[in-house]
Amino acid sequence: MKPPSSRRRRSRAAPALRLALLLAGLLLARCANDDARLGVTALPPAGTAVSFRNDVQTIITAHNCASFGCHNDTALGAPMSLETTKAYGNLVNVPSCEAPALKRVEPGSSGTSYLVDKIAGTQGAVESAGGCSAGCPLFTAAGSCGLQMPPLGSKLTGAEVQVIRDWIDQGAKDN
Repeated sequence: MKPPSSRRRRSRAAPALRLALLLAGLLLARCANDDARLGVTALPPAGTAVSFRNDVQTIITAHNCASFGCHNDTALGAPMSLETTKAYGNLVNVPSCEAPALKRVEPGSSGTSYLVDKIAGTQGAVESAGGCSAGCPLFTAAGSCGLQMPPLGSKLTGAEVQVIRDWIDQGAKDN
């Protein structure tokens, strides 16, 4: 006796569903980096010039921000790439997708740079003020500023956030 056709369809779909769930789990795990500090050069001392390539990009890389499924060129990644050759151009003087009235990085002004809100976890204040009315299609709903970045694994330390603030306040140079 043959099984009903619905049972056959379900048994064929089950492996595909399991594969999709496994890939989604791997993708999310890739965004985490609990040992992000390993191999990272020392942060620059307070009050010294901050280099985008040597300091800021190092922090981005250490936290796997440009990994598969996060801020890279894959279709599954967030709406901008933070890969080494693209990060600067996608951050500086570019309106935020979630909060279009704010630039991701406003050179000379860390206080009005949306990147700082996202990494410091203060994007809720922008949301409360109605700054995320547009949302970011496919990633955050209208009215939402989304999650603190990075969403999984280790958050940036206060010292790392300060390095990024210093770089922005020093003019967000491509150096």
